Amino acid sequence: MGDGAASYRGSCFLAVDAGNSKTVAVVVDRSGHVLGRGRGGRGDIYGAATVRAAEEAVFGAVRAALSEVGVEAADVCSGAFRLAGVDFPEDAEFWDARIRCRLPGMMRWSVKNDAFASLRLIDGSGVGVSITAGTGPAIAARSADGRESFSGMYVFDDLGGQGLGNSALEAACRAWMGLGPATRLSDELCILYDAPDPGELRHLFTRRFGALPPTELWKSARVVLALADDGDLVAARIVTDQAVAFVRYAKWCAARVGSQLNSGDLPVLLNGSVVTSEHAALRVALINELARTAPTATVLVAEAPPLQGIVLDALVEGGVELTLQLTARVKDEHPDDFFAT
Repeated sequence: MGDGAASYRGSCFLAVDAGNSKTVAVVVDRSGHVLGRGRGGRGDIYGAATVRAAEEAVFGAVRAALSEVGVEAADVCSGAFRLAGVDFPEDAEFWDARIRCRLPGMMRWSVKNDAFASLRLIDGSGVGVSITAGTGPAIAARSADGRESFSGMYVFDDLGGQGLGNSALEAACRAWMGLGPATRLSDELCILYDAPDPGELRHLFTRRFGALPPTELWKSARVVLALADDGDLVAARIVTDQAVAFVRYAKWCAARVGSQLNSGDLPVLLNGSVVTSEHAALRVALINELARTAPTATVLVAEAPPLQGIVLDALVEGGVELTLQLTARVKDEHPDDFFAT
């Protein structure tokens, strides 16, 4: 270990964000400067091909981040793991045990569902409601007295990028069959996947042999958003339906921590790749739905990805006092391509 790495012994911090499209990990110093980065695959123990694959995605990303700066787990003052699939107490217990085994000597860490990743981006306190639309949905609430709730396994709508893709394929096929309204999704999806018609497009994703994986369909989320922005009524309805569902779950989470979304007690943060996309459809639909059903709520759109919120968690949990300067620095520490799916 070189002199530079030695200077970070016991004074660096680890943040890990594991989702259904990728896992990202960073090591930072007390000032929020990034020292090392790592990426891995799908880190959700419910969504990965196997639990072992999810574990390797998470710890592979961590190893890469630690190696880049030349430190060991024992040099980490505090680690914050925000992982998709930490839905029940036994899931957190599983990861606690694996962290203890795979990262020996790490001083302290916390494990929570990835829905909590963005909360500290609101004002540093970690209090509020976050609605995150990435590959899938993640909704969380935390009250000023520390009560927490999140959506986890209690989401019964097909939301996020995967939901947009699934709904788009269904809408295109219904239009092709004459069982639904016409939509430009039919042509645009066929162009995207080089299919002659929606019937063959359905075949591409559902045939017994050689079918495209569902992850390929998620790529069509941006098509749905773009067409919704451009006035396609079917695409717009898909997006609006998602916004209504997201807000319903946000109200449920808020109620479970003793608040009403319309009380104004908890600010609401919108985040995730689908919400912050260059296509504003879901962002606008969420803002409109919140204005309709919770008009007194303060609604913010995140200016940084969820990982930066996890960095702030790691710093705070490691005893670092947050300042406006530190929070601003953390929000501006990553190249855009680091978060590309």
